[in-house]
Amino acid sequence: MHSPPQKVHVIANPASARREPILKTLNDTLRPAGIYWQISVTHAAGEGTSLARQAIENGADLIAAYGGDGTIKDVAGALVGTDIPLLILPAGTGNLVATALDIPGGLGAIGRAARKITAKSFQTKAVDVGKMGDQYFLLRAGCGFETGVLQDASRDLKKQFGKWAYVFASVKALQEIPVAEYTITLDDKETMKGRGVACAVANAGILGIGKLTLSRSIDLDDGKLDVILLRTAHIDGILELARMIMGVEGENMQQAETEVEPNLDASDLVSHWQAQKVCIESDPVQDIQADGDLTAARTPQTIEVLPRALHIVV
Repeated sequence: MHSPPQKVHVIANPASARREPILKTLNDTLRPAGIYWQISVTHAAGEGTSLARQAIENGADLIAAYGGDGTIKDVAGALVGTDIPLLILPAGTGNLVATALDIPGGLGAIGRAARKITAKSFQTKAVDVGKMGDQYFLLRAGCGFETGVLQDASRDLKKQFGKWAYVFASVKALQEIPVAEYTITLDDKETMKGRGVACAVANAGILGIGKLTLSRSIDLDDGKLDVILLRTAHIDGILELARMIMGVEGENMQQAETEVEPNLDASDLVSHWQAQKVCIESDPVQDIQADGDLTAARTPQTIEVLPRALHIVV
C-alpha cells in the first residue's frame, strides 16, 4: 500500500481528448486533498518518456498518463525499474492496458482514477514489461498483419468507429499481407520455424473486442512472454471470427459493440510458446509494432521480459 503522493505530474496526449473536462476534474479532486499537480502535453510520439523523466527529476512521486495505450507505453518507459507508481487515466480508442487491469473507462473515468490516490492509502500492481532494444511495451510487439492494421486504422476511422476500426482494418490487412517464413528462438535454446501471416510477442492477451483473447494463459505478471505465430491455414477462420465479432446483421455498430460480447479464445488459430527471451527473424524482413504504435524496429529482433518492473495504480 502507498501513502498519497505529494507531487503528481500528468502527461497528456491532446489527440486523445474526451468530452470530460480533465483539468477541472483533476483540480477538483487533487487540490482539496493537498496534492500538488502539474500537467505536460505531448506533441509527438515517444515524447511521453522524456516528459516523464523530466518530471521525476523535478521531484514528482507519481506520474499519471492521460491517453491511449501508446501514451501509456511511452510514459511507462520512464518508470521501468523505479518505485514511482503510474496512474492510468484512460482516454484512448482501445484502452487495453486499463482493461487488462480492470481499470474502468468511459465517462467519469478520470475522476475515479484520481480519487484512488487521494485516499489514506492506495494499491499498486507490479506488472511485467517487454523490452525490445531501447523500447518498452506492456501489451505486445508484433510483425506481419498487425502493422498493416495500424497503417489502415487511421485516426479519422477510429474517431468514427472506435475500436471497430481495428476490425475493419484487420480484414483488409489479412487480404494484403503476404506469408512470411519465421524463425523463432526461445531463451537462446530452442528454435522454431514456421510460415504465417503474423508473429506476436505478448505480455498481455487481451485484444479489445469483447472477451476475445490471444490465449487465456497470458498474464501481465507471470514473468514470461508468450510467442504467438498466426498460421496461414487459418486466414479464412479469422475472417469468419471477425465477421462474428462485428455483430448481428441489421444492428448498428454501437448496438453491436454493446450487445455482442463473444466469450471466445483464439488459441486454436495459432502456435503458442512461452519464454523470457525471444529472437524473431523473418523472410522477408518486416516492420514491428509495439502497443499499437509503429516503431523503427524491424526483424530480426530480440525481445525480453522484465518481471514486475512497473507499478501501476489499480
